[in-house]
Formats: sequence, C-alpha cells, structure tokens
Amino acid sequence: MKQRAANRPHPTDEGNVRKKLEQTLRECGLSGCLLSEDETAARMQDTCLHARSEQSLVLTIHDKEEVVRSLSHARTIGATVHPVSSGHNWGYGTARPGRGAADLILDLSPMNKILSFDDELGIVRVEPGVTQGQLAAFLTEKGARFMVPTTGAGPDCSLIGNALERGYGMTPISDHFQAVLGIAAITGEGRIYRSALQKSDAPTPYRWGVGPYLDGIFSQSGGAVVTEMVLQLKPRPERVEMFVFWLSEASALGGTVEAMRTLCTQSGLEIGGINLMNSARIEAMAGASATRGCPWVGTGVVFGRRQVVRAGRGVIRKALRGQIQALRFINEDTLRMARLAAGLPPLARLIPAKLLDMVRSVEAAHEVLSGHPNAFALQLAYTGSDRPFPKAGIGANPAQDGCGLLWYAPIVPMRGDAAHTYVDFVTRTCAAHDFLPPITFSTLSASAFDSTVPLLFPRDAENSARAMTCLRALISQGRKLGFEPYRFHADLMDEATSAAPDHWWLAERVRAALDPDRLISPGRYAPSNDTFDRNPDFIGGGLH
Repeated sequence: MKQRAANRPHPTDEGNVRKKLEQTLRECGLSGCLLSEDETAARMQDTCLHARSEQSLVLTIHDKEEVVRSLSHARTIGATVHPVSSGHNWGYGTARPGRGAADLILDLSPMNKILSFDDELGIVRVEPGVTQGQLAAFLTEKGARFMVPTTGAGPDCSLIGNALERGYGMTPISDHFQAVLGIAAITGEGRIYRSALQKSDAPTPYRWGVGPYLDGIFSQSGGAVVTEMVLQLKPRPERVEMFVFWLSEASALGGTVEAMRTLCTQSGLEIGGINLMNSARIEAMAGASATRGCPWVGTGVVFGRRQVVRAGRGVIRKALRGQIQALRFINEDTLRMARLAAGLPPLARLIPAKLLDMVRSVEAAHEVLSGHPNAFALQLAYTGSDRPFPKAGIGANPAQDGCGLLWYAPIVPMRGDAAHTYVDFVTRTCAAHDFLPPITFSTLSASAFDSTVPLLFPRDAENSARAMTCLRALISQGRKLGFEPYRFHADLMDEATSAAPDHWWLAERVRAALDPDRLISPGRYAPSNDTFDRNPDFIGGGLH
C-alpha cells in the first residue's frame, strides 16, 4: 500500500523555519519555555566536537499539553523536533538529535513526576525527567525496599531515556527495557498511544498486553514522544555480594569466558551480571593499583538470601578454578569492617593511601550494584579532560566539563575464541589511531556480552575527528568479524542503518504510520534523506 507523498522529506529553508517557529512559540506562551542562546549552547554540548553543529532551538516542556501544542506548531510550520529527557546520553551524542539536525529540541527534563507507585508489587509509573537519583530518594523516603535500575552514567540520568536506548546495568533486571511494562506516547500526528493493558490510574503487572506487542517500536526510534513509562522494580534482597577476580595471564581469557557462561547458565545463582575488564579499563576507572599487575580483572554480583549467597561462593570458586590468580568476596559486612578500620587513626595510619582509595572504589561499585546510584563510573569520562572529577561526582557533567568520550558498543558471543578475536581486533584498530583499548565484556544474556570500549581524548577539533575516525573503523572492521554494535552515536545513524535493508524497510513503514510528516527525530535510527531520493518507493513499495 502506498503511503502519502508527505512521508518523504522535502528540503526547507531551515533558517526561516526556525525563525517562524521561534516567533510562534513566543507568541503562544503555552507551549513551554525557550532557552536563551547561551543556555541552548550549554544544553547542547556533546563529549565530542562536530564539524557540523547546527544551533537548534531548545524548548523546556512541563506537561503533556505542552508537548501536544509544540508538536502542533512544528507540524504547521514544517519544522522537525527531537525530544530528550535528561539529555545525558554521554558518549552517544548527549542531547544531539540524530544526524545532528532538528529545528527544535523538546527538553522533557522538567516533566519529572513519579505518577504512581505500588509498594507491594514494585511497579512505578514515571515521566521522562525522573532520574535514577530521584527514584532512589523517593524509595528511601517511602521506606520501600526496591532497587533502582542503576547504570554507570550517574544519578542524574533519566530512567526513561536509558530504557529507550536499551541501556543495561548489573541489578537483577540487567536489560532495562525488559523492565518496561507499559508506555504512553504522543505520535507525530498528535495521537495518544498507551500500551494495551495499561491504564493511567492502575498500571498492570503484565507487559505484553493483547495482540501485537507495540511498545518496542518506541525504543531506539523516532516518530513519537514518550511521556510516561511503567517500570517493574526488583525487591532489594537480603544480601548483595560482589565478587572480584584477577587473571594472571592474558591467555586465560578464553577459559574465563567459558567459566562466566557456566556461572550465568548453570550455577543456579541469581547473578545480576559479570564484567570482565582489561587493565587499561581498570586503570582509567580506579588506578593502576587495582589491577594488581594483572591483564584482566572481573567483577560480578550475586543476589539472594544470606545462606544462599554464602553457599554460592563455593560454586563461583569451582567455576573459576584454574583460570584466575585470586578471588575476593565483598558484602556489607566486609565493607563495614573496612570503613571501621579506615576510621580508627591508629589503624588508618598503617593503611597505604592507594589501598584506602581502592576500598572507596570498591564501596562505590558495591553501592551501584546494590541499586543505589552514584557517579563512581562517570569519572572514566574525565580521563581525557583538563578538569578534575568533581568531589563525590556532585554536579559531574562530562559534556559541559570538556570531556572527550565516544563509545563503541558491539555484541560479542560469549565464547572464548570470539573474545580473543575481538580483543585482538580492537587492540590493533585502536593502536592504529593512537588510542588505548579500555575493553569491558559485560554479560547481557546467557549467550552474549555487550562490550564497551570508551575512546577517551582531549576534546578539541583534531582529537574529536581522530576519535570519530577510530570509531568508524571499529564499527566497519568489527562488522566484518560479526561484531555488530547495539547502540550508536547520534551522528553515526548512517552506520546504524547501513546494514539489514529488510529491517529498515519495515521500520520505516511502521514509522510512517506514526509520523507521516517525519516530524519527530527524522534522523534518529532511520535511513537518510538520500535513501528516499534514491528509492522513491522506499516506504510505499519497499526495497527491490
């Protein structure tokens, strides 16, 4: 079936469109608040400098009615919009729209209400501006023993934004989109969408609804503005125990990967996740002393009753035996003793400063794994910055603090030979562009790792261009070896949509039904304009 011709993008005079849009929004006065030029410049900073950096208008939005009005104005004028929540998508474009182009940024961070909470089932309904830190404070105030789905991006990051980007962590529901029970959104045509069984006054505990499952089309996509999300939280267990292990030889990587798969699939333990990090990654986050001279360091977390977790230590030891140099278990009791020793002057004087720093790092990591958000992992972004990491991470903003950061994030099969191939390719490619390869393997499922490689650099034009060239090389070379990224920088949507044409054909047909005028985030996880020019029937008839 042919779609309307309006679905295809038309060239516009962007300057005139934005001037008309600005005038309309100011005259209306009921569609949000426009930021000043200086406020806009600060809001739109990224952790990489870009050759093309258009100045969009930024409109702060406070409720759903303002969303509807602003979309109506933009549609009438022929402008494009891009919604952001906290806009703290560090290393993936921060608040930048897809392909770096949109006339208007809808800043949804003032929409920060926790709309409802079921303290028996742990079901919470939130707006886009609600952050990890805000939810943590809310749960503490309520005395509710549920865990925040934490990430390494810090407490000031949006829950909805992270879930829609398919972010993950190491709390029990590690894949954060898996925690989504329902969504409310406003489409490009101004229609209201709500998940099949979700009612605003009584969220349901069942995510699939009836009929086709549609919530997934709002993840890593455009065409709509998500205004609410229902999330399932996990109860806080009796015991959260972190385990740390060190590999003495790089050759033990393959065997350790096989052991990790065994732990995830056959141990019977509730393991939130296991991270395996090379020395370059550990040194960037916690200093050289944390590696103990080893090439790889692993961390994992086990949840459950005290007796079960204690018994699980033997299972973990057995799985890792013969692969590792050392294994340590860390829980609330061991951390309490470490704090006590560090607080007693006679003992504290005997503890080396580096060891005290390591204790603080481990304590901060344990907090995040326990569902208490903090900014511990965010200090990684400051490796290439002239500015020091803020004390306790308070107010940390890598984009505004001049940090240089880009992420390469492919999926790697959880096999020893695949891990070796991947490490060799990443190390060679990074070295060719004069970058260290700080590699992490994070268990994402029973069979897959998400690997993250941060490119860290002084944020100037030359180093930004070098980092982006390296990132493109990693994507290109990795794809040849079967390592497909699961997430892309906003300026690399050409890379995101360059493969799997059958997928993108159907995705665009669905998107056209939501947003026939390509009003909302037209460049985000969507084929470029020239795809439409080369294929006039891309939407109507498909690719032939």
